[in-house]
Amino acid sequence: MSRRAALMTELIMLNSSRPRVACVILALATAAATASSAFAERWPGTSASIGGAIAARVIGIKCTNHMSPAEVVELDTYIEQHQATFMSESTANRRLAETAFPRIARDYDFMYSQPNACNDQSREMVQDMLTRIRAEEKREKQAGLAN
Repeated sequence: MSRRAALMTELIMLNSSRPRVACVILALATAAATASSAFAERWPGTSASIGGAIAARVIGIKCTNHMSPAEVVELDTYIEQHQATFMSESTANRRLAETAFPRIARDYDFMYSQPNACNDQSREMVQDMLTRIRAEEKREKQAGLAN
């Protein structure tokens, strides 16, 4: 973890009285810090995330042949459903989503506007997030059938 990310983590944990919000902010900060490295081939952690899906969508749109139109729709659906759920959980989540998610999209849009940003690693990142989203949706579907 970079020094900047470590300081951000410490600041978030010290200033937050709500552990759940702190964890969400920490996850977003980690995703943003990791995303700044064009050498990462995978997202941090093992599960899908709204921020990761937003970033993957931007990369897929900016980088030709990284995703099919159906995959863009798949990401759009995931983002819409999960962002709405996240925002409805609390006022703090709504405020966080209204500020953090557009910023993630803007930052990735800027990073992937550079011609050399679209490469095999960015393609792997997009496919990694799509794989995570599909696995999560499969688990949710199976859990729904079990109930």
